[in-house]
Amino acid sequence: MKRILDPKELGACVKRHGPTLYRVLLSVLTVLVAVLTRGDTERIAPFAIAMVIALCIGLVLLRRTRYLTLIFLELSLLLIFCYDSFSFFIEYVWLLPIAVVALTVHLVRLCPRFSFGASFLPLAAVALATMLGGVGMIGAGDYFRPASLVFMIGLGPGLLLCYWILKNEAREDADEEALLSDLCFWGMSAALIVFAYMLPALWEVRAFHLLPSVQWSNNVSTMLLIAMPATVCWAHKQSAGYLLAFGMFGALMLSGSRGGQLFAGVELVICCVAGRMTERDPVKKIWAEMFCAYAVMVAVYAGVLMAVNGGAFGIYNPEEVRWKLVERSFANFRENPLFGSGLGYLGNADLYDGKAGTINWYHCFPAQVLGGLGIFGVLAWGWQLINRLRLSIAVRKDSVFLLALCYLGLLLMSMVNPGEFCPIPYAYLAVFFFVMTERKTAIATNPFQKKHSHEETA
Repeated sequence: MKRILDPKELGACVKRHGPTLYRVLLSVLTVLVAVLTRGDTERIAPFAIAMVIALCIGLVLLRRTRYLTLIFLELSLLLIFCYDSFSFFIEYVWLLPIAVVALTVHLVRLCPRFSFGASFLPLAAVALATMLGGVGMIGAGDYFRPASLVFMIGLGPGLLLCYWILKNEAREDADEEALLSDLCFWGMSAALIVFAYMLPALWEVRAFHLLPSVQWSNNVSTMLLIAMPATVCWAHKQSAGYLLAFGMFGALMLSGSRGGQLFAGVELVICCVAGRMTERDPVKKIWAEMFCAYAVMVAVYAGVLMAVNGGAFGIYNPEEVRWKLVERSFANFRENPLFGSGLGYLGNADLYDGKAGTINWYHCFPAQVLGGLGIFGVLAWGWQLINRLRLSIAVRKDSVFLLALCYLGLLLMSMVNPGEFCPIPYAYLAVFFFVMTERKTAIATNPFQKKHSHEETA
């Protein structure tokens, strides 16, 4: 009797469609949890803990962690609803040693080599500037308080550890494709959650500027701005993929985040232009040009709409807290020009009093670097940004350029929010993007080499 389905055919089918099915199911689960729990911390917690345990199991069992990235991203998406929940989640600190053991086992199995690329030295300089921030200005009590140490270690040695691990993990073009796909599904999950929360409210008020504000709006907007450029990789396969970018733009406008609304149109136009630049098929180039034209019109319309309603542009009001924090950063720089105020500085509490386990941010990337890290930080971050720009230009005709644009989305949002100064997931993703980017460049992988060919893909 003839077999209905050959095992070899079944295996090939699973190999071909399994990763996509896995991403769909995980994304649908995340959306359902976020919507059905209505963002309640106690109801989200079991799912978040299950994801952490899944990550630990994956680290132990898998030699490569390519398919753990989406779990990490969707977990970060769920946790943005758990605002001011430090006292709740600290009870699960027992998971930390389990995660450390799992990571250690994974590293032993990975047998990582000490391979450093073009972005390592600037990253190390930024890590050092972060650790030195506040020296000579704040007391030992502020410098060594738990919240300060968590962020300093996460943005210092933690990112160097991430770089080292990812440098050994991400060796194949398939890793780049997987990351872009993960970012697409992450962005779609975030957009669907925004639509589920905001469309019913929009139906009632019939005006964007009257939508209710939600505390997670800035975080979800940051995630959408990061994910939007990744949709271009799907647009290269099917031109309708540009519609995903327009969908994320719509979610940004509905999110209620002024920063998200301010940069949504800019990001949309950049994505469509990038799609035109990296497209090779003549017919699809025409589609890309059409979407570029639509993106410009939509962006202009959105800008006019926000200007009329006083929405996103209210962020530049001199009486706004963010503007006062920028002024405070100049004062802090003058007080300690070499190393700034540091992450442990509590002097901004009169303008911004963060919740337990957070930092008194300046809420503006230049201000955070200038006032928080001083001259040393300015030089270190300047080196890193120039290096990242150099890497991005070097791969401008390659699909990995989309990851550089994903970083641009993060950098834009960092101008009005902590953004890149949050280790998980944002700073981690920035490192990941440029680990992938430097693989495709002719810039030396080893800082002591003059030239190098593409890295081995073994």
